[in-house]
Amino acid sequence: MAHIVILRSHCTGCHMCEFACSARHEDAYRPSVARLFAEVNPTSGDIRGHSCLQTGCGECQAACPVEAIVTREVSLKVGGAYRSLDSVPVEQRVNILMVDEERGTNCGACYEVCPTGVIHQHPDRQVAFKCDLCSGAPECIAFCQNPYVLAVDLKLDKADRRVAED
Repeated sequence: MAHIVILRSHCTGCHMCEFACSARHEDAYRPSVARLFAEVNPTSGDIRGHSCLQTGCGECQAACPVEAIVTREVSLKVGGAYRSLDSVPVEQRVNILMVDEERGTNCGACYEVCPTGVIHQHPDRQVAFKCDLCSGAPECIAFCQNPYVLAVDLKLDKADRRVAED
């Protein structure tokens, strides 16, 4: 499974990943519509990253009554200084989950089952939205000033292994 990892031991909670994400998808620096987020506890300073686990989870896809969350294959550009990336190619074909906004009914079934809380209703368009790994070139990773904070984890699931073997 390919997904964004926010390494909390290195994250400062600057929210630049959220700015990059919203700029890419919304053409505005608007963290409230970012597809990932870093939750910072103001009392303890603890940081908890929230990002979509993509095909590694799939709860949203299974819960969708109209099949509006679809699996798509993308060519993913690997980035960040994550330990598991040492032996993987810089670019790899992987499966991700995307919201087909035309099919979606905004029923909320996917919101309720998401274990990381990253799929929710877009405040303007009234549709579900979530991380799509920027169609293979994650802006959050490119924008983050610390290469040890954000990375793409490439633990391949069964579907991704089939793609990699072809």
